Amino acid sequence: MICPTATHNKGMKDNELLQFIRQNAQMGVVTLTALADMLGDGALKKTVTRQTEEYKLVFDAAGCKLIAAGEDAKNVSAITKIAATAMLNLQSIADKSASHIAEMVIMGSMRGVIAITRRLREFPDADIDCADLAYRLLAIEQRNIDDLKRYI
Repeated sequence: MICPTATHNKGMKDNELLQFIRQNAQMGVVTLTALADMLGDGALKKTVTRQTEEYKLVFDAAGCKLIAAGEDAKNVSAITKIAATAMLNLQSIADKSASHIAEMVIMGSMRGVIAITRRLREFPDADIDCADLAYRLLAIEQRNIDDLKRYI
């Protein structure tokens, strides 16, 4: 990942928004990677893999912006990642159907839409680049929901 150098220091609020975006995208990567491992080859796995790549791009972009601002790019805790993966495994033990997997991802993306929308309202004066990245993540979440409806 090549990050541009900082031309000015972002405000604390912008950094807080970027940390949120980065961690939200990281959870998308973690959970979708775990789900993709449960899926056989097919259309749903391709959809989930594409979605994972979109989250990775947002994760990297937020990290670059944080580094350029002189901030540490914080990861989601290992405990949170383990708990999320364990919950996915538990929820899929009884039902590994495409419909059930799609439903789990849709529910996660719906929570993401709500969380991102709230954050955007908390930071109405966010730097345009930070806000654009948040809206990009929001669009990914909304597209995920739409893409997965066909599997329900």
